[in-house]
Amino acid sequence: MDIVLLIIAICYPFIFKYLEQYFVQKGKNAAQKEDVRDIQYETKKGENIATKEDIEEITAQIENVKNEISFENQRRHEFIKQRTERLLKILYLTEKLNEQQGILLYNLYDKHSSQRLLSLIEQINGTLLSFLHECRIIYVTVQDEDLNKRISQLIKDSQVYAGYMCYIASNASSHLTNWKDFLDLAEKHNGATQLLNEAIKSQNSVEQIRKEFENNINGKKETLYDSQIKYLSKLNLLFGSDFHLKG
Repeated sequence: MDIVLLIIAICYPFIFKYLEQYFVQKGKNAAQKEDVRDIQYETKKGENIATKEDIEEITAQIENVKNEISFENQRRHEFIKQRTERLLKILYLTEKLNEQQGILLYNLYDKHSSQRLLSLIEQINGTLLSFLHECRIIYVTVQDEDLNKRISQLIKDSQVYAGYMCYIASNASSHLTNWKDFLDLAEKHNGATQLLNEAIKSQNSVEQIRKEFENNINGKKETLYDSQIKYLSKLNLLFGSDFHLKG
């Protein structure tokens, strides 16, 4: 028994040291294992965050591209729409000149239309200016030699037509103004014969201008009409080939 106790007493420090080292090492192993887990977790977490950020960046880039494509498509659609409207507006403005020609003829039969004739001149010039503006834009935006050639002829005939109407309206307005002025003066001077004669001359001049207009306007109108028909036939070809859907 004493021997056993002696052996235990001798071995105890070694056993205690061993157990101490064992538990210390076990603690280190557990700590390392926990550290590895933490590192792996943080690494995975970092990878997930990076992947999420990459996905968000890629998604944002895709959305930007989509927006750019959508914007370009919208601009293209708007361009086609405006071009189509412009081609049709050119025809409308030449027809507007025809309408103003009818108004001019009506006013030439009215002795009190002097101011309306001056206003009509402004309207005719405004129509012609808008017409020329639309034509110039077509020259820039549409590379079609045949179309541009027909538009050029339409411009030429429209200018002659509008210019002649303005010439007639201006002369008629001037004579109608004179007629009224002479008539007013005659009334103030107890019907002075000379003034009445001048009023009559002015009235006769308006009648001559009206007859001149009626005799000459049809030729100019028919010339413009021919150009309108040629332009219209070109539009028919363009729209038949889905030109209004193409950029």
